Amino acid sequence: MRLPPNYQTTITDIAAKVFGERASVWLFGSRLDDSAKGGDLDLLIKLESPTAEKAVLAARYNALLQMKLGLQKFDILVIDPSTPLKQIHQHALSNGVRL
Repeated sequence: MRLPPNYQTTITDIAAKVFGERASVWLFGSRLDDSAKGGDLDLLIKLESPTAEKAVLAARYNALLQMKLGLQKFDILVIDPSTPLKQIHQHALSNGVRL
């Protein structure tokens, strides 16, 4: 996994502030491949309770990550119990790494 420990801590700390302590964060995509270079950060946030504010929370989370970790590309997916799981969600949960 190509994600320094301080990034992992920052990502999970900010997620707890934005989404609540019970939110879980999954890293998936190219950053899991140690032989690759570069790439965006693909993150899936799994919430324990339904919310109608997924897009607003994701935007706030992205902005805080940008301010703390610098300008880079974050792809953020947010799911809750009411979210119909798409193939990308299932891929992230089954192949990703929980931070």
